[in-house]
This record gives sequence, C-alpha cells and structure tokens, in this order.
Amino acid sequence: MVKSNSRFIFKKFILFLKGGFFCLFLFFCSPLKAQNFEIFTSKHKVSIVYSRQSVKLDSITAHLLAKDIYAVSGYLPLVYTDVKEAKGNVIILGNSQHSPAQSFPEYDASLLKNKWEVFSFVLLKRPNEKIKQALVITGSDARGLAYGVFHLSEKMGINPWYDWADVHPEKRKSLIINIKDTISKTPSVKYRGIFLNDEDWGLRPWAANNIDTALKNIGPKTYARIFELLLRLKANMIWPAMHPGTKAFFNIPENLAVAKAYEIIVGSSHAEPMLRNNVDEWKETSMGAFNYVSNPSVINNYWQKRIEETQGLQAIYSLGIRGVHDSGMEGVKNNKEAIKVLGDVFKAQRNMLSNALNKDLQVIPQALTLYKEVLDIYDEGLNVPEDVTLVWPDDNYGYIRRLGNLKENKRSGGAGVYYHISYWGRPHDYLWLSTTPPALVHQEMLKAYQNEAKNMWIVNVGDIKPSEYQTQLFLDMAYEMEPFQKNDYLKQHLTNWLQQIFKLEETQNLTHIMQAHYQLALERKPEFMGWSQTEPTTQIQQTKYNHFAHGDEAQKRIQAYLTLENQVAEAKNKIPLHLHDAFYQLIEYPVIGASNMNKKFIYHDKSMFYGKQGRLSAKSYTDSMFLAYENIQKATIFYNSTLSKGKWAGMMSAEPRNLPVFALPKTTIEMVPQKTVWNIAVDGASNLESDTLIAPTFYGKADEKFFIDIFLQKDVLINWKAETPTNWIKFSQNQGTLNAKQNQYRIWLKPNLRKLPKSNQIADVQIKTNQGNKVIRLNYQVNDKKLEGIFKEQNGYVSIFAANYSNKFGDKWQLIEGLGYSGKVMSSGNLPLTKPDSLVLTYQFYNSTSAKAKISVFTVPTLPLNNELKLRYAIRIDKGEWKEVNFETFGRSNQWKENVLSNITKKDFDFPKLAVGIHELEIKALDPQVMIDRILIDMGGLKPAYSVIKETK
Repeated sequence: MVKSNSRFIFKKFILFLKGGFFCLFLFFCSPLKAQNFEIFTSKHKVSIVYSRQSVKLDSITAHLLAKDIYAVSGYLPLVYTDVKEAKGNVIILGNSQHSPAQSFPEYDASLLKNKWEVFSFVLLKRPNEKIKQALVITGSDARGLAYGVFHLSEKMGINPWYDWADVHPEKRKSLIINIKDTISKTPSVKYRGIFLNDEDWGLRPWAANNIDTALKNIGPKTYARIFELLLRLKANMIWPAMHPGTKAFFNIPENLAVAKAYEIIVGSSHAEPMLRNNVDEWKETSMGAFNYVSNPSVINNYWQKRIEETQGLQAIYSLGIRGVHDSGMEGVKNNKEAIKVLGDVFKAQRNMLSNALNKDLQVIPQALTLYKEVLDIYDEGLNVPEDVTLVWPDDNYGYIRRLGNLKENKRSGGAGVYYHISYWGRPHDYLWLSTTPPALVHQEMLKAYQNEAKNMWIVNVGDIKPSEYQTQLFLDMAYEMEPFQKNDYLKQHLTNWLQQIFKLEETQNLTHIMQAHYQLALERKPEFMGWSQTEPTTQIQQTKYNHFAHGDEAQKRIQAYLTLENQVAEAKNKIPLHLHDAFYQLIEYPVIGASNMNKKFIYHDKSMFYGKQGRLSAKSYTDSMFLAYENIQKATIFYNSTLSKGKWAGMMSAEPRNLPVFALPKTTIEMVPQKTVWNIAVDGASNLESDTLIAPTFYGKADEKFFIDIFLQKDVLINWKAETPTNWIKFSQNQGTLNAKQNQYRIWLKPNLRKLPKSNQIADVQIKTNQGNKVIRLNYQVNDKKLEGIFKEQNGYVSIFAANYSNKFGDKWQLIEGLGYSGKVMSSGNLPLTKPDSLVLTYQFYNSTSAKAKISVFTVPTLPLNNELKLRYAIRIDKGEWKEVNFETFGRSNQWKENVLSNITKKDFDFPKLAVGIHELEIKALDPQVMIDRILIDMGGLKPAYSVIKETK
C-alpha cells in the first residue's frame, strides 16, 4: 500500500508528489528504477538511528528492526539516537515532527503532516560525509513509522507471524534490498483491531504457564507480543481479553504502560462500557447491583475512576450499558424502558469524558456496539449522539445483521463492524478450529466498506491461534481495501500469504488444500459435526449425510478429507525443515483435526447403520471411529508438547468447554439378527429384502458410477462372482471371497463408454454365490443430443448450479467463488438495487417424468443490507406466475440456527404437474445480498442428501 515517485532526494520527492503524480497501486509503481540498499554484505553493515526526542514506540521499532536484521543475517546492527555517530549505510527512523534526518538539507516531511498512519521511504546518497547511503523511513505518526519499519522487515523476509506461528526466516549470507522512494496511502479503515475472547482454553493457560508466569494470567509480556503482532499486521486497536478468570486489563498497571509504549488504541467490548471489565471488576457484594435504574451513582463513580486512571491513553470508549457479562441490561422490563435508561447513561458518560479529558466530545473516540438486544433497542428508536460511531455486529457466525441506511450513513461519527471468526454460544460454539470461509469474510466486510462502515473494524479472534489467516485477511482488508474490491483477488491473497510464509516456487497446491479445507467446513464446521447444540446443551445425533445413496454421500466426505490429508503429507515433504512448525500450525493440524472429527462421527453413524443391517463390518467402523478420536488427541498433544520445542504448551485444546461434540460417541452397536448369512446393498436402495434390487439409471456419462456392497451377516466363507450378459457395464471387481477378515466388498459399476447401446436398455447383474444369488436391475437411457447444453432429469430429479445459468439479465449479478455448497454463487450485489425487477437468471431443463415438481432453491443465509430492505427473490416456470419469498430470519429463531449451522438456506416451491419436455425456470432477485447457490427439481425420485448433488446435465 505504498506509492513510489522520485529517485532519491526527498525535497524533489515532495515536489514531485505536489506536482500531481499520484499512484494507486498496492505496492510499488514508478517510471524510475529502484536502487539497491545494502543492509549486510562483506562491504557494508548497516546501523540504525532514531530520534531521542521521539516516543517509546520509535525505540521499540528500531530495536525490533535490529533484531529482524539479525534473524536474517546473523548480524546485529548498532542502534543510535544521534545521527552523528552513524557511518556507512544507515537506516534513519523518524516522524514528521522529529527525525534524525532533519539535519540533512534534502529532508522535508511536510507532506506527511496531519496524515493518519502514513509512512514514506526515501533513499539518500551521501547526505553527509560519514554516511554513504541513508534509507530514511518517516512516519506521519508513531504507528505510521512502525508500519514503515515492519514493511521493510517483510521485504527482508520477516513475516508478521514469525513469533505467533513460528515462521522462521531463511538465513542469508548477504542482505540487499531493492528500494524505491515511496509513500503509503492512508489506511482504508481508521480503527482496525482484534478482540481477545473465550480465552479459557488457549491464550490464558498458555500465557499463564509460559509468558506471564509470575501473574499466572494474561499480562504485559503477553500483550507486548500481541501488540507487536498487531503493528506488524498494520492494525492499531485491541479489545483486551475479559472472560471470567482473566484479570482485568487495567488492574495490571503494566498493561497500560505497554499499551502506551506500543501506541495501541485500547477499546472494550459491547459488555464493557467505559473500559470497565465488569466480570472481574464489578463486586456486587460491596458495590450493589449493576443496575443503572437503582444504582446509578455507584456505577457513575465506577466509570469516572476508569477514565481518570487512563489519562494519556489512546482509547475508544464504549458507551451504553448491558449486564455484567454478555447479557441484557438489568432493571428494565422492555425496550421502551431501556431506551430511556440508555439516554441517561449516554448523557452521564459523555459528561464524564468531556470533563475528565478536557476535550470536545467530537474529538473523543466513542462507539456503541449494537450487539444482540442493543440492536433491537436501537431499531425501536434509541437516539445515539451524532458523533458516536455505530458499530454494526454480525450474528456471531459471520453474517452482518445489518448496516446503515442512507440517513444513518451520513452520521458524523461514522460506522464500524464487530465481526466473529470464533464464538462461544448458541446454537453451537466454534472455538477449536478456525474455518470461517475466507470468501464469507471477504464478501461481508466488502459489503460493510461499500456501505460506509469504515471507521472501526474489530474482529473476535478467540485465542489468535488457529485463526491466523482469517485474522490477516480481515486486517489486510481494513488496511487496504482497494485490491479486495475485485472478487477474484481473494484467491491471489491466499496464495500470496502462503508464498510469503513457505517460500515455495509453486504454492498452488497449498492454495488448493486450504480452499478445499474451507469448502468442506463451509458445509459443516468440525465443531458442528455432532448435530448437537448449546444453550441448552444437547447430546450428539446422527449426521444428515446419506450412507446409502448418491454414491454413499457420507463416505464421499470422508474420501475428500483423506485426499486432503494425503495432499498435506505430500506438501510437507516440499516444505523447508525450518518451516515445518509453521506448516503444522497453519495447515497440518487444522486439516488433521477437521478430517478426524468428520471421520469420528461418520464412522460412528456407519457402524450404527451397518449394525442394523447385520453387517459384520460394523465393528470395523467402530474401530475407525476410535482411531479418529485418538488421532485428534495425539495431534493436540503434539501441538502442546513437542511442536516448536514446547513453545505452545497449553495453547490448543481439542475439547473447549467439554461439549458433547468433542467426546467419544456411544460405541455399543445394535447388531440386528438376520435370517440370511450374506446380502447386498445397492446405491440408492435401502431395502435389503427384495431378491431384485433396482440400481440408479445410467445415462452414459464418464463420471457415472454406482456401488454394490456385498457383505457377510454371519461368520461363514462365501465365494462370489458378479456377472451380466451385457457389455456396456464395467465392474471395478467381479469376484472375491467373503470371510471373517474380508467381510465386505464394495464394487463399482460404470458405463463402458465405447460400447454404449444406441437405444434404452434394461440389464441384470447377478451376484452368484454358493449360498444363493442376488439380482440387480440396471437401466440405461440414451442421451438425446438434441438436449445438449440444458439440464436434464436423471433418476427422478434435476440438479442445477446457479452459476451455470442459461441467460443472465441485469448488470448487478456477480459470480462469487468460495461460497455455497457448489463453490460458486450468483449474488445480486452489496448495494441497494435501482431496478429490482431487472435481475433475472434463467435455466432451461428437460423433464422425462410428467409429475408435480418440488423446486428447492438454496441460498447463502445472508441478512438484509439494512432495516429498509428484505431478502427477496421470486421464481417461475414457463412465464407463469411469480412465486416470491423473503428468506430473512429474525433473532435466534430455529430457522436462523439451522441456517448458520449449515451455512445454507433452503426454500421449497410446489408446482403443478409438468408435461414432459423442455421448460424454463427463472429466478429474479428483488433485494441486494441474494446469493443463489443451486436449485433442485424433484420429480419424485430425489433421495435425501445433506451435501451438494452433482449437476444433471
């Protein structure tokens, strides 16, 4: 996010900029060539100079830069506060007020004055007799300088996650940086930061036992490392950890000192007005109820004291009042009463701020986070002072509840967003693995920015680990939104991130791994695989994956994860050894954990289902379930004990809150007695009793295949053979022996594309054994070439992916990758529609069954853009009457719970009997934020499925 202009003389650089040259590229752009600056070579060893008149952060960044140079080169530069002591090649650090470079005639920092967090690079040759080259880094303020310094560190090979993910730099024999004179742009979002939350099972035990060991809690040493990370990520704000058991940030004086030293802006969460951690600081026994109706004077004094204690701190003050923790306001019966109380609270809080800080309220940063019930109170008429920033929340699962309307977007205080990539609460926590789809983060925050919520962005990161990538993505967007305005940039961002960490010439394999990992978790997060809920806590249930149809939908998911695990193992072999710890944290553990959580539940279900069919193989799936559970435990033990030589002891818990999903499921198999000693099961047919089973119809497509399971129900030895008189069917295996050890076979039937019949055919497959025979009836239907390019009914249904439309009308439609079960959705955009009737997608399909049609439309469970809009679309067939639906949800309804647990919304439409033939389905978006994933048309033959069903085309 820097611009480049003149060659080396700063005054010329300033004049050149003033003359009208303005660069908008993310990194460097200039018609002039860059120059080499030798930091460490056989001839030159750089020194560092910063101003003794500057703030503490300048000293911190200067010494961190020296440390970074040492990490790469093995050489530790000398650090001076007097430029007269430096010689040779020198890095000079300063700001627009104070810089050691002020003694140089060429130096002029006037362009940076009154800018927010901007930095510049200028390379000077021979600025004095002792200095050969000077790289001058100037910040408009202390954080601007820090961003510039850490930008240089990244160019040297120091990743922002070098400490927090053990991204060890590659050692170099020499360190030469290609430098252009540059100036950065003002950050896109003014206040950008993280909320440390739900730290009970990771950050706090890790900090207590490894970092702030004297405090046995999260303290100044931990915060210093967090603040350094924030500055390296070009963030500027923190909501400190505040859960029960965590000492309040301001109750440890050194925390305040560290925040001031690192120039970090401190705020507090929606439940902590006026920087007060009520959970740790409010003592009901001595202070009374946290009830502003009955106890206002004590609460006012409590807030007043904190304001006085934090004089000189850069802070954003959270206004309002809720319960002591994450609960509603005490002392009110309804929202009308709450509005009155909050009016009194705002007046008292703002008087305190104005008087204590002796400033106009308009220059004191204040925010109201409209979280949970507060948004409902606001929407019922709460009057918020004009200069207060309204912070719009998501629904805790990554979908922003709403943004401002046209009037709200004009408020002088602006707006912001409070977002989650980690959460504790109903319908279920997701504190273990960070699997919020990057595409969802991207689309929601892009929507926020495009709708004027750009004053403050805060993201709930839980323990920071393992949310490294989503944290980086969120903060990168907040710092420089421009490249993210293009939907196709997201994949490039992930690839760049992986490349910068793992230094591979080809990182596409890693990108594919992570994209597949996020796509699988989009369908169902690992923490949600028990189909259980919290508040109240319910026990695990069977998953909704189908084990008997769609090619064994459940096993397909397992196979996808097994493929990922193999790809991770192969990729690791190409990763340099010094980055194996980083690889484990950022890729290997998340994939292993997610894979084994899925295996644990799907194998459990399979053993239960197979037990009811009397399959001897049922026990082997119980064994696989045990192994999956043990794999999670072993991987987590390694994370906490061996990884990075024990550095992360206590950081990773495989069972946060000890919820049922993390436990070993019930393992008693109900083996139902059977009359037969062996049997078969056919793809799509759950009935085992019939002597002739009907397999799905073949349509002569290369990717078609259906399974037949041949299995023992009693401990006998059986030889089997599969035969068919036709030559258009191929078997993956056509004979074998069933015994106690090999008690099940799965054979796959595929069409022989070279010998397909020219007319519809019926054929039988016989499974012959010495214990009797079974017959499977096969059907083949000729593919009508006249129907090429349109969707067709197959096996009683039509499956359509929204991205593969026949025609598109309206220029607002956008293709978004990484969302929806199909992996691509059609979106009606992020801005209010000017012509809502103009956005139409059409799909041609052919049905071979004359029957009533049940059409299911699957959309991303977004929420309305603002309080003046809804989430509506309409569908029709063959220019008939439009059927309109509004799929928005309200509060924490059961529908909302299902939506966020599955990341999908399904709406069904019934249509009268359709004649055999070609039809046209139209979908019209009537509001922004309609994201269509896929359509299913059930003509009577659709089998249940949880995941995506491949297209029938």
